[in-house]
Amino acid sequence: MRTDEDIRDDILAEIDWEPQIESTEVGVTVKNGAVTLAGTVGSFSEKLAAERAAKRVKGVYAIAEEMKVKYPSDRTVSDEEIAKRIANIIEWNTSIPRDTVKAEVRDGYVTLTGDVDWNYQREVARNQISSVLGVTAVSNLINVKPRVAKSDVSKEINRALHRNADLESSHVQVDVSGGKVTLSGNVKAWYERKLVEDAVWAAPGVTQVVDNLRVA
Repeated sequence: MRTDEDIRDDILAEIDWEPQIESTEVGVTVKNGAVTLAGTVGSFSEKLAAERAAKRVKGVYAIAEEMKVKYPSDRTVSDEEIAKRIANIIEWNTSIPRDTVKAEVRDGYVTLTGDVDWNYQREVARNQISSVLGVTAVSNLINVKPRVAKSDVSKEINRALHRNADLESSHVQVDVSGGKVTLSGNVKAWYERKLVEDAVWAAPGVTQVVDNLRVA
């Protein structure tokens, strides 16, 4: 049985090991496997990297993220400049539909809207824009457009889960209602939740995923 102290020490070690995180001001508290990340980081991408690092640690059941992004004064960027850089990303990244994805910037807070055909396009847009200097938060409101789903989409999803060597797919239940997929059951680690979600989003016709999986 892992103690909260063990989990905390491993998260701090994982954060220290992560090359994308330069800040030493990330605080970690753990209570019954529930993790709270606090403190300040030097960019929004560092904030996301710290959260990913915590999710990789065994014994983490939940994460509350309370970190703040604080850029050095000499790296302050105006909303106008941030918007220009985001526009360039949307223009040149072939994975982001430039005619449908829009971004609004206010005090470094970016809101993404629009429609895409696949969830990976939503993820690419968020990940690319998260790394823009000056961005302090990203709200991803991009929708995945409904498509004609295969009648046996539930069966296809389960086959995809069985093909993944890292998953005990028998512990995951999949319920499909139109384009909405609800996941329930247990996984052994946070990263497995991501593997399951990615497999589900790859199925044609999926427009929403409700993740009720538990880490146990």
